[in-house]
Amino acid sequence: MHRSGRANWIVLALSAVGLGIVGLVVLGGESPETVGNRFLTALATGDVKTLTELSYFNPPREAARVQADWERTMGYSRYYRFAWRMRSSTTPAPDRANVQFDFIRDALAPNAYDERYSLDLVKVDGRWKVDVQAVNRQMFPSLPR
Repeated sequence: MHRSGRANWIVLALSAVGLGIVGLVVLGGESPETVGNRFLTALATGDVKTLTELSYFNPPREAARVQADWERTMGYSRYYRFAWRMRSSTTPAPDRANVQFDFIRDALAPNAYDERYSLDLVKVDGRWKVDVQAVNRQMFPSLPR
């Protein structure tokens, strides 16, 4: 017999589990692999806003300067096409990570091949950012310095 107005304990348990998962996703932040992939996607599409948001420089720079540097870089490399495949990541310290990936320069060329590269990430204010000064300059032309 079912009484109206009473909550089923299974529905309550599933709701609590769902809220817990949402809380972990929201409070847990992005993983280094996710940030690395977002950075490479922004680099491939010329998304200056995302590149500015995900970039780390030492010493720190103003966002306006970082944005101007990325706009200049995207202007120089607007016809540069590449592809990548994420491989793995390591977190040697709580505020440091490294993401390895296969990178194919000139992805539209018939003789293109993949090379192994990596991105160093630094956790700043609880968010992962790519250390742009540590990116291999052979991977992408005219990166900001």
